[in-house]
Amino acid sequence: MNRFDLGVFVDAHHLLEAAPRGRRASDVIARIEAAAEEQCMSFGIANRLVVADCADAEARAIAEDFDAQGFVIRHVPARSALTRAHVLTAEIIEATAVREELRTVAVVAEEGVPLSVADKLHRAGRALIACVAGATRDSAALDRLLTLALDSGPLRSFVTKAANSLRAAGRSDVRIPEFESALRRVRPGFVSAAYGTTTKQMLRQLSGTGFRFVEPDRILITPQVSTAGAERATTGTELRPDAVTDGVVPGPRGLLGAMADAAAALPAITTVDTDSVVKALRSVLDLAAERAHLREAAVGRGLTIQEVCAGLAVVANRYRSSPCKPLELCQIAVDGTPWKVLRNPDKPEDIRLRLSEDSVPGGT
Repeated sequence: MNRFDLGVFVDAHHLLEAAPRGRRASDVIARIEAAAEEQCMSFGIANRLVVADCADAEARAIAEDFDAQGFVIRHVPARSALTRAHVLTAEIIEATAVREELRTVAVVAEEGVPLSVADKLHRAGRALIACVAGATRDSAALDRLLTLALDSGPLRSFVTKAANSLRAAGRSDVRIPEFESALRRVRPGFVSAAYGTTTKQMLRQLSGTGFRFVEPDRILITPQVSTAGAERATTGTELRPDAVTDGVVPGPRGLLGAMADAAAALPAITTVDTDSVVKALRSVLDLAAERAHLREAAVGRGLTIQEVCAGLAVVANRYRSSPCKPLELCQIAVDGTPWKVLRNPDKPEDIRLRLSEDSVPGGT
């Protein structure tokens, strides 16, 4: 690169909406530089600015990641009269007014920010690149649109709510278009492509959270089971497990060994992204619900998080590298299932996963 004529302006908070793998400053910058070079727009970054409310730990971490790449951090408090969008817009206009060499402006923010400056930039002969999380439609006002996949973490909740709404309407066997309609009622404007996936892939991956996906396009809504208290448990509310005796568990290594031995029947995974690990964990819980001695403990005293993770470690031996901690993985995995997470307020390290007694009896 022999000339520096690209300005990059970033809203750190907007990147929190993107999938974790797409938030890294180096990756975002590389995509912008590549897009600019492909269209012969610009060949080097001259202006680097990231705005964030630095009181927000997550946004500050992203801003500091960009800071390490030479960006200037502009602190915009949440209660400031000027919003981050206002500040970004003003900074873009000022930079292009005083720096004639800026041929291209790249904006990483919600779509309204780049669109608000598009007309002014184009009249000044500048090109505009927008990098937007979840964008699915290009705009004639943009010279280039780069899309970052949305964080798929909330997908499980959306899908569960959609399945619940169909169940409440008396539907038990639907096709993908009808399930998509239910998703849009839960989440207006929902488009699976915004999450970097297709509806079919998403339903296949999340199958088991209140529904079962059957190839090629059937979704069987499973009957509701009693999960009283499950919502409170999965939001982090501390509950006291019932006082019960652990009892005698077959096998010389107790439940830890029983869980690990049982999980050996499941296919191992090598990826450690949150979705893959959660899916593996759900398989471990399904298996525990089917094995008599594990099920007995799960319904009674509950399986400790250490016992559950002993099974998870067999299926995903690198699960500790996941962005989520074991407790967070468990809380996500039990959403919409007959399991709930319980924490003993008198002994916070005692975290257990308990299976509802009303759940459908397992096998052996």
